[in-house]
Amino acid sequence: MKKLIFLLLTVILFASELKITSKQFYYNSKAMTSVFIGNVKAVKDNDNIFADKLTVFFNKDKKPVKIEAIGNVKFKISMDNNSTYSGKCDKLFYYIKTGDILLIGNAFIKKIETNESISGDRIKINRITKNIEVLGNKNKPVNIIIKVNQ
Repeated sequence: MKKLIFLLLTVILFASELKITSKQFYYNSKAMTSVFIGNVKAVKDNDNIFADKLTVFFNKDKKPVKIEAIGNVKFKISMDNNSTYSGKCDKLFYYIKTGDILLIGNAFIKKIETNESISGDRIKINRITKNIEVLGNKNKPVNIIIKVNQ
């Protein structure tokens, strides 16, 4: 019952409804974390994340401050009314206050409206500024596909 109450509290604390489904759920009151394991699906508005494991970190006021998704991460996020991105990576970190989304390991994103894509070892996206930073490594350089009007 305590877990169910906390899950409902989690949903209420997000600005709009967040629905998370998984095979297992754990809440750690000392660490201020909710951990979802196994076929995790998180949906909020038009955004969704799929992963093997998803952890929500809370501050002392029980407001979510960071979301961490690990293992077979796939996602779709709306940056605004005109930009929707889908992608995948090994790990995803979303820092709610700053709007930073960090994709680590085999990171790939595609703008759905234009089919343009970026891949690299690490990709940092900011939902507020709309800036994107991509890093490759010595074995895997940054790869960008963009549409060029002639």
